Amino acid sequence: MPDSLTASLVAPAVPLETAVWSAAVATAQAALTAPAAFGRSGGEVPFRVTEHDVRTTLGGPTAAAGAPFAWSARTARRALGLAAVRALLAGDAATPVDAVRTRVAESSRLVHGGSHRAAALDHWLAAQSPAGRAGAGAAAVTWCTRLWTGVDWAALGPRLVIGRDHWWDSHPALLALRGRAEVRTELAHLVVLSGPRRASVRAELAFVLLVEALRARDGARPGRVVGWWPESGHLVRVEAEPAVLALATDAVERVRTQETSEARAAA
Repeated sequence: MPDSLTASLVAPAVPLETAVWSAAVATAQAALTAPAAFGRSGGEVPFRVTEHDVRTTLGGPTAAAGAPFAWSARTARRALGLAAVRALLAGDAATPVDAVRTRVAESSRLVHGGSHRAAALDHWLAAQSPAGRAGAGAAAVTWCTRLWTGVDWAALGPRLVIGRDHWWDSHPALLALRGRAEVRTELAHLVVLSGPRRASVRAELAFVLLVEALRARDGARPGRVVGWWPESGHLVRVEAEPAVLALATDAVERVRTQETSEARAAA
């Protein structure tokens, strides 16, 4: 019997009439692209929304945005861990420790070699002391090991996408939405969660599904989104249903309303 996480990722989709789904997507898109929806006109800066914005807007006081983003062992663990998972799946590493160690060493080679492929994470890692790099590596090994051992990878099928963020852009409305998932299969999208369980999590996952629905070609219905806390094994699952799209659309509107209010208060 598969474990509960793998079972959630490979379960057949809940049946839904194509016409019902198409109508729900059209309703969501119309709400997001209406000329007055975001009060923006040509030439203004695009309004960008991510699942982080949904969490900080709907998650209550404990989800406050806090300090601006900065690289640290905690913020680097996902990027390093995902690279390690890719290496493990490709057979380029035998263990999470080997995979992470190789990725951290690559940062130094890219930066010191002047490669154009060196990203901000690589520059941050290369500037750390040996102890700093070891700390970042240790956090990434823990993160990678939890994901690597938490899923029956063979059961997910051959067409896996690891750690790719998806964007949907509405040029008339200058609206950009980013959906994050650690693992994407033909049937599902896995989102690795951290921190406390929160009331906003269904809206966060619904937002990921909204991005997939808006991006889908020919109106194809995307797979479910499964949120997973590896520390506890707790799962939250949202199916591609009209109510989920409505929840995500409302979340985007609430993010916009709050940011607009904050901008006016600061003016």
